[in-house]
Amino acid sequence: MIRYKTLIGANATQEEVDTFVELVTLGGAVDEKYVRLGMIRPGAHIIFAEVAGRTVGVAALKVPSVEYRFGLQSVAKADYSLPESEYPYELGYVSVSPEHAGKGIAKTLVKKVMSLADGSGIFATTSNPAMKDGVLPPFKFVPAGQTWKNANGDTLRLLVRDSQNNEAVQ
Repeated sequence: MIRYKTLIGANATQEEVDTFVELVTLGGAVDEKYVRLGMIRPGAHIIFAEVAGRTVGVAALKVPSVEYRFGLQSVAKADYSLPESEYPYELGYVSVSPEHAGKGIAKTLVKKVMSLADGSGIFATTSNPAMKDGVLPPFKFVPAGQTWKNANGDTLRLLVRDSQNNEAVQ
């Protein structure tokens, strides 16, 4: 049985933070420093998926910093306007351990993040084909702007979900 728990990121214990960071950085797409900073920003919520007391998946509802938002909007990255009034949140750090992949955990984590966003507009960035082509489209996320490469050479894609697209995904 999979158990899900949601915490305010700033209230997480050091062990919870370390477990979250370990699972996110396992995928290699996000630097540990940025995960640690993002998950404890004011307003951030983190979600854990646990099987038999072991964390097998994580995700977060993030409140992006002005600098991060500005960087994403630049011509060097997505070149797409992300006004805070329209997209106050970011879905981030969705990661599932390889031995639990393909069991619907990522989709459930995203669904839980979406419920925390309470119908507000939200965006996500990813280089993961399973996320951009499989997990996010049923939640009405659509590609926006242009793709760009990160420092590791991964091609990233911005996806947005407007506040009007708030119907539930089963």
